[in-house]
This record gives sequence, structure tokens and C-alpha cells, in this order.
Amino acid sequence: MIAAVATAAQRQAFLEAARRDPMLHAVLGRDLTLWAGNSGAPVQLYLAGGAALSLSDGCAWMSGLPDDPEELHSFLRFAGVGCLQTPADLRGWPGLRPDVQDTGLTLPPGGALPQPPLPEGFVPDREVGVGEAAGLLFPTHSGYRDGFYSRTCTAVNHGLARLWGLRDRQGRLRATMGADALFEGQAYLSLLHTDPACRGQGLGGWLVVAMANALSAEGWQCVFYSEPRNRAFYRRLGFAEAAPLYAYQVGDTIQNQEG
Repeated sequence: MIAAVATAAQRQAFLEAARRDPMLHAVLGRDLTLWAGNSGAPVQLYLAGGAALSLSDGCAWMSGLPDDPEELHSFLRFAGVGCLQTPADLRGWPGLRPDVQDTGLTLPPGGALPQPPLPEGFVPDREVGVGEAAGLLFPTHSGYRDGFYSRTCTAVNHGLARLWGLRDRQGRLRATMGADALFEGQAYLSLLHTDPACRGQGLGGWLVVAMANALSAEGWQCVFYSEPRNRAFYRRLGFAEAAPLYAYQVGDTIQNQEG
């Protein structure tokens, strides 16, 4: 039976499921720390047998496997979830259509990648404001921007996330990168984005390596996912491949899994 995380025993079970996941440990641990037991929170947490589920903005992260595949599908539909992301290969499960498969990438604690040169005319900012980063990431999507701002402010204020960036000579934020979740020794990296007007100048490569190296030197294991089209870029920078992430569209009915 799928149940909201509310009791101490449920929190412990959720944490144990998070710890078993080599890639989503930090994301789920952050969500547990910030949102468990708050029915009005923007992130809702559930247990489904041996699986941990974190729901927000119509998407779900899942670690582990639920006991009943059909119950999972019914629950996701009822909760308004359109996309399920998990390291588990659920191809053939009822109501789930495979969408994309992202590549996992990692840098171990104490690791150090060759640092690309800092692009000329740009200055690092290791404490980017959440509002400014949200504006760069979602300039035309106020809903995504507001949701990102709310969740990320909470995480940053609790020491569970960081934002870096690069500014031009006029002080304008031109690229941003986040440690979106920092929990129990794992740093989940995401949100690498460069202003379209500044692409092709090496901002992203410098930023992701600089942040990963800094976190690794502090003892964090850095993990993140990459779309297939960017896999070669990150491999050239020196990141090692890790477990993949599968994304599934949640169909209207259990007959929707084919096609």
C-alpha cells in the first residue's frame, strides 16, 4: 500500500530507501529533511513497499521497486504525475511509456578534473542569488520559475543546496550551475545553463568542472545526469559514467504502455 511519509518509522524507511540508491541518495534525503510531514509542502513524499517516491510539479523521483506495479500506476495518475524518473528499468510495467534514458556521471570524493581555462571577460560568483538564477533558467515560464525559487531558497537556507555562476564585465549573470542537493556526503549537480548569447565560449565546461572539483575537495561525491546528446561533452571533461536514469510518461490507462 502506498502511504504518505508521516511517522518516524516511515521517515526511517524512506531514508533507508534513499541510502540504497547510488545516484538519488542526496535528492531524496534533501526532500525528506525539508518536506516530510508537511501536507502543504510543494514536495510530497510517499512509501510504496520498498520504494521511496518524491512528487513535485507533476513529476516523481523514485528509488527502489514498489510491490504492486498497477497500484503505482493508479497512484501516479491520481496524484497528477505525468513523468516518473527512476534508476530502475521499468520497461513493460503497466501504464508507463519509456521516454528518455539519461546517462549517470560522477566524480568521487577527493577527485580532481583538469580545469578548463576561465573564459576571458567572465568572473566566478560562488553565491548566486536564487531569484537571479531562476530568471536565467526560466525567463518565460513564471510557474517553473516560482516553483524553483521557492524550493531552492528553502534548500539553500538549510545548507542543502548551493548556486554558482559566471558574470560578465557588467556584472550580468551569464551562466549558472547548482549543487541542487547536498546530503550525507553526496552532492547532486544540476541546472547547468548558459545564456544563449554567450554559448560556445566555454562557460559551461569551466563552471561544471570548477564546482565539481570544489565539492570533491570538500569530501562530497558528485553525481548528476546528462541527456544523451551531452554525454560526450561530460566524458571529455573527465567525469566517469554511472547508473542511468530512466524517464517514463505515465499513461491514462494501463493499456497505454505500448507504442
